[in-house]
Amino acid sequence: MRWESLQWEQYGIYQDEALGRFTEDPVRLVHFLHAKKWEMAIDLGTGNGVIPLYANALYGCSFAGLDTDGAQLELARLSAERNGQSVSFHKLDVSAAAAALGHGTFDLVTMNPPYYSGISSGTDLQRARQRHGDRLEDFAAAAFALLNNGGRLCLCYRADGLADLFELLRKHRLEPKRMELVSCKGRVKVALVEAKKLAKPGMDVFAFSRQD
Repeated sequence: MRWESLQWEQYGIYQDEALGRFTEDPVRLVHFLHAKKWEMAIDLGTGNGVIPLYANALYGCSFAGLDTDGAQLELARLSAERNGQSVSFHKLDVSAAAAALGHGTFDLVTMNPPYYSGISSGTDLQRARQRHGDRLEDFAAAAFALLNNGGRLCLCYRADGLADLFELLRKHRLEPKRMELVSCKGRVKVALVEAKKLAKPGMDVFAFSRQD
């Protein structure tokens, strides 16, 4: 376990190589959020808590994290304590999240599902699969239940899976409203997507975010 800077003021995060390390994608997602200070937010499948910790530091909004991996959650809690942040972390399966934390409680839900971009084929990939498996539909259902009407879901996803993602989001009445595409060496590999609960159709697509 080692302490690393989040490159924002004095904030940092504990990481453990054996438990897997985050990539640039969650950092990009945090900047995509444009969260408001008054918003109540939760990150599903939070791992070591990089999204709640960084977003709370950057925006000052209330953030929580949820995961089933106790070792990762312990790192997240230690990071929050060292940073002096009031960020809560819950050991819960997404299927139990709304019952435990309240239906319609949150203005913003985030998630960075493991589509394996930037994840090695070793321990990181194995742990990602253990945490999420093939349960994206469960995560979408949880997001709908946790969000208030008009609340936002923001997530990273692989660009070649966007058709399936949009179909799934609409199935759960989460309408895609905003998207930013991330390119690497001239090719789009990752998309940052915002969907709103019970919103009308219509989506803004932003210019490419260069990664090469």
